[in-house]
Amino acid sequence: MRIFKNSIFSVTVIFAIFTIIFTMVFSFAGPAAAQQEEDAKTNAAKTDYVAKVNDVKISQADMDRKFDLIRERYASMGVPLDESKIAEFRENILSSLIDQEVLFQEAKAQGIVIDPEAVKQALDDFKKQFETEADFEKQIESMNYTEDVILSQIRESKIIEKYIEDTVMPTITVTDADVKTYFDEHPEEFEMPERVHASHILLKVEPNASDASKAETRKEIEKIKTRLDEGEDFAKLAKDRSDCPSKEKGGDLGFFARGQMVKPFEDTAFSQEPGTISDVVETRFGYHLIQVQEKEAATKLAYDDIKDRLVEKLQQEKFKEIFPDYIESLKEKYTIDIPGPQTGTESEGEAATATEKDA
Repeated sequence: MRIFKNSIFSVTVIFAIFTIIFTMVFSFAGPAAAQQEEDAKTNAAKTDYVAKVNDVKISQADMDRKFDLIRERYASMGVPLDESKIAEFRENILSSLIDQEVLFQEAKAQGIVIDPEAVKQALDDFKKQFETEADFEKQIESMNYTEDVILSQIRESKIIEKYIEDTVMPTITVTDADVKTYFDEHPEEFEMPERVHASHILLKVEPNASDASKAETRKEIEKIKTRLDEGEDFAKLAKDRSDCPSKEKGGDLGFFARGQMVKPFEDTAFSQEPGTISDVVETRFGYHLIQVQEKEAATKLAYDDIKDRLVEKLQQEKFKEIFPDYIESLKEKYTIDIPGPQTGTESEGEAATATEKDA
């Protein structure tokens, strides 16, 4: 099933807090990219901002951070960026940053506020992706972010989200007929596949491990299987012995459908009866023992059960359709200045009154 509740974010606010969740890897830049980066640094030396919305500056640093996220994501996929693609990305980033700033200023003008605790909670949720605080700090440092910048982006994103939810979305009408028509014409979206709720214990095997090392690991997991057969608690052994992060939950992987796990693991889990523990299963990750808690048969969601979520989905789709005209109309209320590549720095007086937007 592909219907789920999404946060209603502006379609152009794509470089807000969610961009910092990208997995960062070693990156590279070809000769064209290197030249483009050099040009960007030259322009940055001439002006410290890439655009102004009224007197609020969108900083060169913020532009560069967001471009780096995109560039490194492509590098992680082994896709180099040529000059034309780099220019296109930079243009799109600049456009999204301007749209985001216009929305943020309009939200503040409309008196939209956010509970600081909600911002802090969002940051705490983000940190949970890392094993330690040190890992979190190392990651954001490698991305040229600071915790204050992330907090600022979370706050801004949530204010924009609330503005859209309170001001724009109520103007978008979705009728019962619209919802029923969509439900009838997209039956595949409401099919719930067969699912299994399982836990596992994993002993990792490195891809380049020797046969002797693999044999030793296999002996270890067979000893664990013996202990389970003798009645020891699966969750406790998972916490003590498993090499998977799921060990913190006693090996619990929750529910999953076919196609979400590697095939040997999946085939075993779906063939087991609830309450049973598998024999040793080998995958590219190593050796597993799988405990199946329960199974859910394939089914289809009823219209009444999904109607409210469908209303939200169709509202969001209509919002995407109207947004380009909406944001262009909103921009007419604001003075937007984009300095050219040869523009010098501001006068000291202007620089003293302008506010730098660095988040």
